[in-house]
This record gives sequence, structure tokens and C-alpha cells, in this order.
Amino acid sequence: MTAITDTLCLQCGLCCNGVLFADVRRERGDDSPLFAQHGPRVPQPCPAFNHGDCTCALYADRPARCRKFECKQLLAVRAGAKTAEAALKKIRQARKLAAQVESLLTELDFNDTRLPLSKRFQRCQRAAERGGLFENQLDCLAELQLTVHKLNGLLAADFYA
Repeated sequence: MTAITDTLCLQCGLCCNGVLFADVRRERGDDSPLFAQHGPRVPQPCPAFNHGDCTCALYADRPARCRKFECKQLLAVRAGAKTAEAALKKIRQARKLAAQVESLLTELDFNDTRLPLSKRFQRCQRAAERGGLFENQLDCLAELQLTVHKLNGLLAADFYA
């Protein structure tokens, strides 16, 4: 890792923890051991991701898509268009929104942390559409929908390259 990725990536992890992506797909010639364990798609959150320190247990052997991905924050800092501190501010903002989504999903009993946030939210939405939530959960659902909307807007504007 370079000093910039040490500074940003090790405080972020959004590309590995199931916030930015639902899975990582194998590319031609990709021999990451993750594909031997999980098939052509590695589900997110990545099983090699350490949530505590935002590190990868298989960093040297991570999938090609992981090696290639650089978020807008990292690209902007590398280009000199943004300071590392400004990028970290956006990262903290995104992580805070993701944590709020996590908390609301847990409150609504959609707490399978092996699934990415998007899939958990979709399952919650489908349950609500089928009438599977109680009336006292509807305010929480509304707050969840608003928070997911804010998070998706932030990710689209500031993270997806």
C-alpha cells in the first residue's frame, strides 16, 4: 500500500464491507483463492475483510477487481484535487450513514451481517410491501428509507468512480 491508501483505505473499507458492492465477480485469469472458496462471485462483505482495522487477509492475492478499484476519494487525493483530510471527512460521513442504516436494519430484525447492506435493505422493503412489518415499525422503516437514500446519494456522488 502507498501512504495515500494507508491513510484512506485503512480508515474506510466501504469497498470491502458490503456498503459499495454486493459482490466481486471473477475476471478472466483471476486466481484469487477467494474464488476457489466462493465460486465466480465473492459475496460482500468480503470474507477476507477485517472490520476492525479495514485490512484484507488476502491482500497480495485479492481479486483483480479489488486491485483495480479506486474510489473517487482516493483518485481525487492522488490527483491533488482534494486533501486527505477532506477525503477522510467524506469517508467518515459515509461510514456514519452506513452505521445508521445498519442500526435501523437491526432494529427491524434484518440483521444478517453476512449480507451486503443493499440486499438487507431490499429484503426489508419486500417484507414491508408484503405487510410483514408491524405498524410500530413503520416510522423506523421511513427513517431507514431516508437514510439509505442519503447514503446512496453520497456514494454515487463521492465514491463510485
